[in-house]
Amino acid sequence: SALTPAHAEARPTSGEDAGSATPFFAPLALIALQLVVWTALGAGFEGSIDNDVAEGVVDGRELRLSYLRHPPLSSWVSGFASTMGPLRYVALFGFALAFASIAFVLCAAFMRRRDGRVAALFALMAGFGSPYATYWPLKFNHNIGVMPFWALTLWAAWNAFEDGALTSWALFGAAVGCGLWAKYAILHLVAPLGLAFLIVPEWRRRLAGPGPWLALAVAAAIVAPQAIDVANRGATTLKWATHATPSGALERAGWMGQFILDAALANLPMALFAWIACGGAALKAAIGSMFARATRSRLDLFLHFAVFGPVLLIALAAPFGIRVFYHWFTPVSISCAAWWGHAVARAGLRVLPRRAWIAYGIWFLVVIGGYVAQREFWRWQTPLNTGAYAEMDGPALAALAERYWSEHGEGRIPYIVSYDGKIGFQAAGSIVFDLPYRVRVLKDGASYNAPWFDLADLRRRGALVIAAGPDVEAAIDGAPIEVRDLTGFDRPVLPGVKTPPRIYFGVIAPGT
Repeated sequence: SALTPAHAEARPTSGEDAGSATPFFAPLALIALQLVVWTALGAGFEGSIDNDVAEGVVDGRELRLSYLRHPPLSSWVSGFASTMGPLRYVALFGFALAFASIAFVLCAAFMRRRDGRVAALFALMAGFGSPYATYWPLKFNHNIGVMPFWALTLWAAWNAFEDGALTSWALFGAAVGCGLWAKYAILHLVAPLGLAFLIVPEWRRRLAGPGPWLALAVAAAIVAPQAIDVANRGATTLKWATHATPSGALERAGWMGQFILDAALANLPMALFAWIACGGAALKAAIGSMFARATRSRLDLFLHFAVFGPVLLIALAAPFGIRVFYHWFTPVSISCAAWWGHAVARAGLRVLPRRAWIAYGIWFLVVIGGYVAQREFWRWQTPLNTGAYAEMDGPALAALAERYWSEHGEGRIPYIVSYDGKIGFQAAGSIVFDLPYRVRVLKDGASYNAPWFDLADLRRRGALVIAAGPDVEAAIDGAPIEVRDLTGFDRPVLPGVKTPPRIYFGVIAPGT
């Protein structure tokens, strides 16, 4: 093999690793700052929940296996946050930041074991400087939910490939299996790592042992309940993950190029921190040695596949008509943080210099300032945020629903029946999140979404109907029902949204 052994790389001695120049409290301070500042900013400036989160709240409160488009883990978390009363926004954003922060802490722990404390601290700094660990987690969804499992898969895969211990293989399988409960995109990491495993002879020989098969069995056992549910309900989540968007060849090429550009831009802050910490010459030489055949180690190859493999897999989906988005890069940023942490170790960095801390501090303030400025700008201007998927103002929508129900129903809203698929379901989720009491939602009047529903009680007490249009052919379990008092409203949306689409409320009368 042209690859040098993983242990042949220069690693810090125990004295350097424990050097006082990198105090123990530094990573703890970074973690605490990240969690407190961005949770507070989210609670203070978001004003409502994202549409994806709204979808998840409905299923999450019921702990359903099925989800409109994705596996259910993030919806369970958002559903739980919605039960926290006045602290629901703090809880939601706190959970979101915790998921992202745990992911980069695991990434740093991986680097700590491989390249020492300074490399680990740099990986943590690089990750926390990414938008995917700051303002993006505030839109808590499946992309954030998969992050800790991506990091754990990365670390566990390396240990399994290198030491071959059955415990390492079992942990690898568990990380992948749990990741599939968050988002199928964990396979974007598993596939290139599997290819690297087959390329390196020292790793490939482990196919003759029980390790890889144990990992496969553990992953299959963990994901089995979700897989069975997907199969029984028409594979809706799988269809969503692979559905094609009508488009031309030029448009698809544009999607691919845009995603690759977004991936490069996401690495710029990490590259800048590395350049400031190491100096240009040392960093350039280190990166060159990570690619040169004569000096490339197994860890170098592993990290290359962990970074470039997912980017290429996602980008190459575009020619097949799968619309790719920049936020699909979210978990890949963890691999990038590990890659840059290893690069600075290759460059011989033994102490994180003060200039690197200053640069990080400036960048931290710039990101905060940019986020706050954007939110304040949206309060006064009208950006190009239009159409059916404009972000809803959840508290205002909940107040509108309660006001409507007080005029057409009795007491608290007992049930919501949403129609018109995604739009009605998102509106229902926003209302459910911001109402101070529990409301159960029946999507499209189909009890298969919640087989434990007491449909007799729903018919007895009535329900609020939510629809995206005035023509509602309403039914419960296929039986036509009358919807009365159907009224259209301009849907409350967040500040800065142009021409809010209308939404319709109606009533299923008690005793229907």
